[in-house]
Amino acid sequence: MNIEKRETILREIQYWRRSKLLPEQYCDFLTNLYNDENKIKDSNPVSLQNLQQGSIKIWLFGFGIISLIFLISLYFSVFPWPLQLATALCVLVVCYGYSAVYRDRNQIISLLLAGAGSVLTLGFGLWMISLHNLDPDFWRPLLIATCGLLWCVLGFMLRNGLLQFCGYAFWGLLYAGFFIQKRPDAELVELELLWVPLCVLMIWLSWLLYHRVSGVSGVYFGVGVCLWLMPEIDALWLRGGFPGWVSLILILKVAAGLALLFIFRKKWITWVAS
Repeated sequence: MNIEKRETILREIQYWRRSKLLPEQYCDFLTNLYNDENKIKDSNPVSLQNLQQGSIKIWLFGFGIISLIFLISLYFSVFPWPLQLATALCVLVVCYGYSAVYRDRNQIISLLLAGAGSVLTLGFGLWMISLHNLDPDFWRPLLIATCGLLWCVLGFMLRNGLLQFCGYAFWGLLYAGFFIQKRPDAELVELELLWVPLCVLMIWLSWLLYHRVSGVSGVYFGVGVCLWLMPEIDALWLRGGFPGWVSLILILKVAAGLALLFIFRKKWITWVAS
């Protein structure tokens, strides 16, 4: 609610109080309610209203943050590896910690901080692998697995569906890469057996968590829907060498999936909206 609309409501409450159209106790309740909301909005340190007031603490805080970002960017490569690891962990703790703090206050800031922490997690990991000339065939999959696990856990704790979905996407990428190395000449039937049971498992977990934990069943349902199409995506885009008629199977599976979603729309929409 913007400031002008809040001021209009407060003036109307004062009018109701003077004209005795509403009980005085109820007018006091409404006045305190909108005043408390105003205080909560103004408590955001990066709001334009606080910046306009010219608070020296806020500007010094912004100067410190910007200077710290440039300092880390310029000198991170010359730090010893324990300090590099400690610096990366401190930055991630700050990003995800403040994302949790702002989850109920300002959801947009919370999402931006979680997104920044996720990008920095991957960026710091790839940077350290490059700086220390580590074996990418071992450390990059390990980084992907770590990022996926971290994002799944934090997404579940913060009730951040996008972060949790990205975590499962990274685990799916790791799963696909593992079987590409183990079975590079797999047939389409084998790919269906690799992915479709996971699709059924995730949709079953979506139904199970809908009855037990609120706010996460939609993520599992979305992952299950994506896994439904993964055999053909794996064959066409990740492996290659499959005939063109696999594209027709992908189109048929999309049509079948949409038909199932339409038939069971009253059930899965309830799961997603929970």
